[in-house]
Amino acid sequence: MSNDDSLDPIRLWREWFVKSEKAWSDTLTEMMGDENFSRGMGRYMHEALHTHRMFSESMAQYLANLNIPSRGDILDMSDRLAHIEETLNHIQVELRSQRAQLTKLAAGAPEAGARKRPARTRTAEPNPT
Repeated sequence: MSNDDSLDPIRLWREWFVKSEKAWSDTLTEMMGDENFSRGMGRYMHEALHTHRMFSESMAQYLANLNIPSRGDILDMSDRLAHIEETLNHIQVELRSQRAQLTKLAAGAPEAGARKRPARTRTAEPNPT
């Protein structure tokens, strides 16, 4: 192997890459700094957004004609379902709380079948026969 670094292909490639990257960066920076470029990009973005809006509206109309829910319909239904699930969770928590209170009340009160009866103080009289 030669100790000559001038023919090192990796070093040559790296130098070319760095110089090329700097040249592209300078050119693009200069180009983007131009007012015409900014106006052109603004027009392009405006047209792209308009095209996207038109496509979305026509697709929604197409899906409505086929009686297929659109993305917005599915998202609305998802929101409503999430609200229903949240409400059910609140009801479930409330039922558990009510059940715990009923259990506490039942533990402190005598059972329904074990009502207190009056004391039997009457004595049996002898049979006169």
